[in-house]
Amino acid sequence: MGTRAQFFVGDPLDIENRQWLGAVAWDGYPDGDIGDHLEGVTTEDGFRLAISLISSERRDFCDPSAHSFPFPWTDDLFLTDCTYAWFGDRVQFTYFHRGFVDLDQYRMSADFREEYGDREDQLAGDIPAPVDASEKPAGPDSAIILSVA
Repeated sequence: MGTRAQFFVGDPLDIENRQWLGAVAWDGYPDGDIGDHLEGVTTEDGFRLAISLISSERRDFCDPSAHSFPFPWTDDLFLTDCTYAWFGDRVQFTYFHRGFVDLDQYRMSADFREEYGDREDQLAGDIPAPVDASEKPAGPDSAIILSVA
């Protein structure tokens, strides 16, 4: 599935101090390999290492040093399905605009996931993407291939 994810060090709402580490175009949900890599991370260095491993294993990883923000919604960061960030001394996660929660807590509790899924939007829109998509060619995104037999 095209569940997109992005990764930050620092609160993504803190435009001046956040650092964008990259993004993936596919399977960015927390119950897959992304969450497996980030589970139990307890330091910023551990978070950076996990993102480095994800980037080396995934063909759809968009590296900020090679590409700009890969998605077309440069005016609302949280239109990306999942955002993972290291701040507040832990890995935090948000799905669209629902607000940040501790990733390990989200992954460990079905009741918590259900309650989180029922939340109203808690994050403001119009938070700009880390790099204007018009500056460089876009990185990986979804593609649909049609063929007629």
